[in-house]
Amino acid sequence: MDFFDAQELARKRTRLMVLLFAMAVLSIAIALYAVVVFVMESGLSDSKAQVGTPMIWWQPELFFGTFAAVCALVGTCSLYKIAQLRSGGGYVARSMGGSLIQQSTQDPDERKLMNIVEEMSIASGVPMPEVYLLPEDGINAFAAGFSPADAVVAVTRGCMRSLNRDELQGVVAHEFSHILNGDMRLNIRLMGVLFGILAIAVLGQFFFRSTARASLFSGGGRRRDKDGGGAVVAIMLIGLAVMAIGYIGVFFGRLIQSAISRQREFLADAAAVQFTRNPSGIAGALKKIGGAPLHGSIANAHSQETAHFFFANALKSRSVPLFATHPPLEQRISAIEPNWDGRFAKTVTRSKRSSNAHKQPKPQTSLPQAHDFINSIGQVSAAAILSAEQIHAQIAQDLNRLHQSPEAATAVLLGLQITASASADDGPQLQVIKSRVDGAVYRETEAWLPRLRALSLNQRFALFELALPMAAAKGIDALAAQADLIRELAHSDGAIELEELALLRAVATYVRTRRSPSRQVKPLPPAQLEMPLCVLLSAISYTTAVEPEARELAFRAGARKCDRYLLKQSILLPEEDISFDALEAALDLLVNLPLPQKKVIFEGALAVVLADGKVAQEELSLVHVISTSLGLPMPPLVCE
Repeated sequence: MDFFDAQELARKRTRLMVLLFAMAVLSIAIALYAVVVFVMESGLSDSKAQVGTPMIWWQPELFFGTFAAVCALVGTCSLYKIAQLRSGGGYVARSMGGSLIQQSTQDPDERKLMNIVEEMSIASGVPMPEVYLLPEDGINAFAAGFSPADAVVAVTRGCMRSLNRDELQGVVAHEFSHILNGDMRLNIRLMGVLFGILAIAVLGQFFFRSTARASLFSGGGRRRDKDGGGAVVAIMLIGLAVMAIGYIGVFFGRLIQSAISRQREFLADAAAVQFTRNPSGIAGALKKIGGAPLHGSIANAHSQETAHFFFANALKSRSVPLFATHPPLEQRISAIEPNWDGRFAKTVTRSKRSSNAHKQPKPQTSLPQAHDFINSIGQVSAAAILSAEQIHAQIAQDLNRLHQSPEAATAVLLGLQITASASADDGPQLQVIKSRVDGAVYRETEAWLPRLRALSLNQRFALFELALPMAAAKGIDALAAQADLIRELAHSDGAIELEELALLRAVATYVRTRRSPSRQVKPLPPAQLEMPLCVLLSAISYTTAVEPEARELAFRAGARKCDRYLLKQSILLPEEDISFDALEAALDLLVNLPLPQKKVIFEGALAVVLADGKVAQEELSLVHVISTSLGLPMPPLVCE
């Protein structure tokens, strides 16, 4: 299953959740309507009502009024909860008592965890997520957020301290699978849905208790019986019934939660094995959870509503299989190790660094084909992890330096933009920086330039991906101002190189995603796609070929891949028409397309790049520009 198939599966699960949610709301509305009709028609609300009068069960105005009220309450509460969660995965982690692990931490266990997450970030091509530590001794973890840009990874204290490096890497790989496959957004929406359904029960409980309390302290007696005691009884009965109906809704909500969550865990386990090529890593983690006294339990008031986020069952009591958010540990381990002897790890010891001898794959050095690029999107191969570990080791001193200075992240982003330029004179760009930032940032940027020039393309991209979230820690508005400065730097020398375009597009996309994580997908008809496609394919053609005939052939190769979106015989646009602004406008339009359209467009772009049978370094930069601009995470690909 590739990235595009996984995203489509996530959308199908979302549609299933919406359908089950609608059925639950309709069931609640029908049950509540029946209670209201019974109370009204039976005479409980009116002491003068005639006994024996037949009940009128179908009252359209009352039914639709009840249904509208239920929809309004559940919908408002769900949207309120989802709006709270829009601030990103950090909100979920903090609500669970998590504390942010600082990038500069020197604690051995925290440093080991941070290194693994950094390596996985490089291998997957997504920005480094924030990492939170949960104060729990059970062995568990989760990923949360609307998108990779605002994602967090949270692990328990027990997980960090009890697992060895391979096991912890398996857990992190499992969580990165959720990040890449769109599961996090579904988790957020499911949390909102459960909150909305629970609101019915809370409302009923409020009515019942408040009415009972008012009845108790307002005097009571025979006078109350004559003056409206029946109405009080009716309200109490309705409140009790609403509370009961609400908890029936919660029952169905748990069914929704478990139905959507269980299969995803099998898929994420399989992805972790595929990523690491080390089944014993994630299997060992699951065995330790099974053998640990607390298993994966989370002692937090929000553990019930967030149970579907976690790596393993987070509830202290064993769930009835019908409501379990995770498959049994035995099934998950057997799926990874069919010959497992059925025994859990009885003792959980403090972790030691394990051997990496099992890691045999080597980074790809042959010419990549189109399917290599397509299959690498949103995937983490064993070769990519090995390559990421090597890159991480090569830039380890740079990362230490990055962690030590609060200005370093900003300086690295600015320095990378300068080194991406083809200009031999840094003076104009440094003058722009000097006029726009404080002295400390300017001096830090100057100090980084020699080292940044010595890095390879993949090393620069890796350092960029790790520095970007650190720069965002100062506030998204500050990063947006820096994005404007980066754009000004790119224009300052009168020419924009591909790597410059890749960096400024990546920063702009990150800022936009952080500000609006729930981006609206907008499919476009061929009539609106034709010109942006021609601009994109023409720009790539002029970059990848020198001879006019070769450019034409490359453009035709891409056009054939995208012919479903080209209404007429398209032509290679004149080079003078392919301005930076025109290319950016085209990319801005294409970024909000649904994934099936993005896949076809990316395949067309790759057809142009590979038309000459070669992939140069600057063409790899272009592939990175396109994948980043389309919101497609691209791991490092080595082209020698």
